Amino acid sequence: MLTKFINLAYELHTVILSDLAAEDYSILNADKTYITNDERKLRKAKQIDNSGIFFETNLSSNNIISFIKDLLAKMNLDTDDFSFSLSDVPFDIKDENTWKEGMLPVAKLFYNFMEDLIGKSKITAAELEKLKTKEYTKALFKATGYPAVANNRTDNMGNSSHIRYRTKKLDFNGADIYISTQFFESDRESVIEWYQGHLK
Repeated sequence: MLTKFINLAYELHTVILSDLAAEDYSILNADKTYITNDERKLRKAKQIDNSGIFFETNLSSNNIISFIKDLLAKMNLDTDDFSFSLSDVPFDIKDENTWKEGMLPVAKLFYNFMEDLIGKSKITAAELEKLKTKEYTKALFKATGYPAVANNRTDNMGNSSHIRYRTKKLDFNGADIYISTQFFESDRESVIEWYQGHLK
C-alpha cells in the first residue's frame, strides 16, 4: 500500500516530494526520517523509480497510515476525497475488470484512456481543445471542477498552490498536454462510457 501511494504521490507532486527529501522529512512526533536523499538514514530504504529519493518501508500499520495522511496534508489533498488502489493486479486497458473501483484511481484511469485514444488517433484536436475548458469537462464529468486537459501543469491554479495536473505529460500531434488529477469516484462510469464511445 505504501509503495503504491508514494509512487502516485511522486507522479502527482514531484516537487513536493523532492523538497521533503531534501529536508529529511519526518512526520510529527516521530524520531526517524521518512523521506530523504540519503538512504543510509533509513532502516529499510526504497527508492522512487531512479529519482534519488528514498522512503522508509520498515513501518508499523499505524505509522503507514500516519505517513500517508501527513503527505496528503502536505499536498493539500483532502483525505475524504482521495482514493488509491490497493490492488496488486496490473492495469490492462483490454481488461475491463481492471477499470473497476478499487483497482486504480479515476484520474489515473482517465489518463490511461487518453493515452490510448491519442495512440490510436481516436480523439480529435477539436475535442481536445474543448477538454481544456471547465464547461465542457463538467458537462461530461459532473463532479469535476477543472478542465480535464491543460497546456501546462500549472494551469488553472487560481489563488491555490495546488497543482492540478499530472507530472507525466502526453504528446498530441507534437505538443505537450497535461491531464487533470481532479477526478472523483462518482465519475468513474462516465469516464468509462466516454472512452468506450470513442472506440466505436
